[in-house]
Amino acid sequence: MTCKTFKISELNDSSAQQIPVTRPYFPPIEKYTRLVENVYENGWLTNGGPVLDELTQRLKQKFQTEHLLIVNNGTSALQIAYKIFNLENKNVITSPYTFPATATALQWIGANVVHADICPDTWNLDPKSVRQVLENQKIDAIVPVNIFGNPCNLAEFEKIGEEFNIPIIYDSAQALLSKYQNQPIFNFGDVHCVSFHATKLFHTVEGGALVFKNKQDYETAQKLINFGIEPNGEVLIPGTNAKLSELHAAMGICVLNDIEKLILSREASIALYKKHLPNVIQFQSFSEKDYIPPMYMPALFPSEASLLAAEKILLSHNILSRRYFYPRNHKFLIDEQSLKNKLTQCDRISNRILCLPLMHEMDDSKTIKICQLIEKAFN
Repeated sequence: MTCKTFKISELNDSSAQQIPVTRPYFPPIEKYTRLVENVYENGWLTNGGPVLDELTQRLKQKFQTEHLLIVNNGTSALQIAYKIFNLENKNVITSPYTFPATATALQWIGANVVHADICPDTWNLDPKSVRQVLENQKIDAIVPVNIFGNPCNLAEFEKIGEEFNIPIIYDSAQALLSKYQNQPIFNFGDVHCVSFHATKLFHTVEGGALVFKNKQDYETAQKLINFGIEPNGEVLIPGTNAKLSELHAAMGICVLNDIEKLILSREASIALYKKHLPNVIQFQSFSEKDYIPPMYMPALFPSEASLLAAEKILLSHNILSRRYFYPRNHKFLIDEQSLKNKLTQCDRISNRILCLPLMHEMDDSKTIKICQLIEKAFN
């Protein structure tokens, strides 16, 4: 199938309101204001106040875990996890197709980033490729990424971790609400690092969390996010300041109260996309027993040329799309070993994925219009 090229002047619709890739959810101001008033009444802005405690307890209950720790952002969550597992000067396998923070946080603490390839259908780190790396190099940890909220093969990575006696640290930035085999993803691995950034389905404006399997790791993280200070005031380990404020936690409670309607609204938009997009567009695959929260609308185009044609025609109508995780991480985070590891699937796929607009209460007519415009790019 060939792709038609357009001049912007041919299809420009300057009068149309711009449609962004996503729009953060703003809960009703009066609901947020009531919680902010509570913060004022409490006279407590940060350092573990009652609003943060309420949000923490609700999330622990929702995900049936005792070891959930809220922090100030998802990158801090990664850095804390990498620090706890002492990855400085260690070799760590991760995915080449992910947000830069996955790997740059490893470099930040002095780890050696090693890439394995991704699966052609799920776009997640491929356990088979990981095993090939393990056969040829000493590896000290693995950081799979649940990309676009799609759970990795958690069971297989669990086996690999046990077999090689190395920690499995998940970058679950986009996967707070994801399920694997009908259960929370947090039942697998040693720790999950989550983002609560404003662009996420659940957000606290800025924020994130760590969910640990081991109580001791959880307790260590509690100290690390508060400068390493012990309950008695002593500092025995070097820490940082990764605490979340009461005002951010208040936003989180408001969004959490509305999360079900946000899910339903976005799921309806995704269903429309999948119904009306051209048949040549492919989607991320997942098991029937898995659940991907409706946070993104990634579409795999048959070629980079067709993606660029669709991107151009959408932009001419003031519709923004985004090539997430492109340019690819392994183009600027590379080592000699990664050069030896063939990243065939990542090279073949990563330049053909385009995320289409998805947000709360997106008008159905706009979703259908986007699909129709993309169809024109193929005619």
